[in-house]
Amino acid sequence: MQLRDTALRVYEFMRDKALRNGEGLFLHNIDLPHIYIDTVYYSSTLLAKIGPFLGVDWEDEAVKQVVLHLDRLQDGNKPFFIHCEENHGGKRSEGSWARGNGWVMMTLAEILPLLDKKSARYKNLLVIFQQLSSEIAQLQTKSGLWRTILDDRSSYEEVSASAMFLFAFAKAERMGLVYLKGQTDLIKKATSALANTVDETGRVMGASEGTWPGTVEYYKSLSTGEWWWGTGAFLLAMTELSSE
Repeated sequence: MQLRDTALRVYEFMRDKALRNGEGLFLHNIDLPHIYIDTVYYSSTLLAKIGPFLGVDWEDEAVKQVVLHLDRLQDGNKPFFIHCEENHGGKRSEGSWARGNGWVMMTLAEILPLLDKKSARYKNLLVIFQQLSSEIAQLQTKSGLWRTILDDRSSYEEVSASAMFLFAFAKAERMGLVYLKGQTDLIKKATSALANTVDETGRVMGASEGTWPGTVEYYKSLSTGEWWWGTGAFLLAMTELSSE
C-alpha cells in the first residue's frame, strides 16, 4: 500500500467531498447523514495524524469539527455529550452516553499535544478537556470502570468507554495536559479493572454491542461482549500506559 497516496486521498476527501451541513459540520456518512459524536474522533484525530505526515494544514478543520460537534451535542446543562442529533429534524438521543464521551476525551488527548501551546485554540480546547476530565473522574465506580450512561447509577459498567477514558487520562498525565487530585490512583484503578475484563482466551469482554441513537433505557438494555471497539480501545490504553 502506498501510504502517502492513501493518506492524501483521505485528506482530500475530507477537505473537498465529505458530507457536511450548512455550518460545515461533518455528517457521519451517506447512510447516516446526521451529527454523531463518534465523528469527532474519526475526523479530527485522523486529520491530526495525517496532516503533519503530509505537511498540509489540518488544525483549522480538526479544531473546527471538535468545536462544532461539542456545541451541538452537549447534553443540556451537563458537561457531557449525547450520541446523535438528526441534522434536519433536530431529534436528539437521550443521556450522556459514555462511549461518545470517550471519543471526545480521546480526540482531545490526541490533538492537544500537537497544537501550539500559545495559541487560542490550544487554550480553549485545554479548558474543555480539563473540565470534562474532572467531571468524568468523579464518576469512576468503585470497581474502576465507568457506566454506559455516565451519571445513571442504574446503568451497567461498560468496558469500551472505560478503556477510552483510561487512554485519555494516561496520555494527559504523560503529556502534562491535566492533573487531577487522585489521578494516578484513578489510572491504576482503571488499569486493574480493565485487566480483569480479559477472559481466559485473551478476549476483552464487557463492551456494549453496536449502538444506535436512542433513549436512556435503550442504552441500558444493550448486551455486552467482545467487540472490536472495546478491544481497540483496550489496546490503545495499554499501549499508552507502556509508553510512560
